[in-house]
Amino acid sequence: MGAPRNLHARIVGELGRLIVEGVLGDGQPLVPEDLGRRFSASRTVVREALRVLESKGMVTARPRVGTWTLPPEAWDAIDPDVIAWRVGGPGGREHLRELLELRLAIEPQAARIAAQHRRPDELSAMATAYAQMADAVERGDGDGFRDADSRFHAALIRASGNTLIAQLQVPVVAALKANGEPMELVAHSRVLTLVLAKNADGAESAARRLLETVAAYRSSAP
Repeated sequence: MGAPRNLHARIVGELGRLIVEGVLGDGQPLVPEDLGRRFSASRTVVREALRVLESKGMVTARPRVGTWTLPPEAWDAIDPDVIAWRVGGPGGREHLRELLELRLAIEPQAARIAAQHRRPDELSAMATAYAQMADAVERGDGDGFRDADSRFHAALIRASGNTLIAQLQVPVVAALKANGEPMELVAHSRVLTLVLAKNADGAESAARRLLETVAAYRSSAP
């Protein structure tokens, strides 16, 4: 079963990337038989992959009309795959800017509420993730830092206790996994310390400064 699943995932990923890059679509229908030959896959596998993309808002399929790509405005903006494809696509820097704007809108407020509500399970998850970040920095493990950093920010957002805000951990984690933050600890430590200290004003300001550090890192990147 592993090989078919891997093929299915590969085709979904390739199709998504090609749609984002504008290689597929452009006024032409997506024909399963043609795509099957392109990817050396059966029509069934291709159709299953197209159904996944349809669930993400990237294509639409109608009887006697066929399957066509949809414009970016129709795509599921918080789907992790869509985010990864867009970050890796021709408008990647612009999409990263939009994701950072989203984070600036929600993470400082999440930090404020987290300091007020103090959910022990999520605070423990933040502390554990921070310890893993510190260990990754000591080992020079960029991938390990990125994974732990994603868990830190996801726990911070969940710690708000607001179910609507908590759902926004999905695009935040997707953004971090697609293009991580600099391997720094001081700003993260400040956020954690102030949330644990029940300092709502301080936690909000620290979360905003952390994201400003990320923005400065982004602007200086080649």
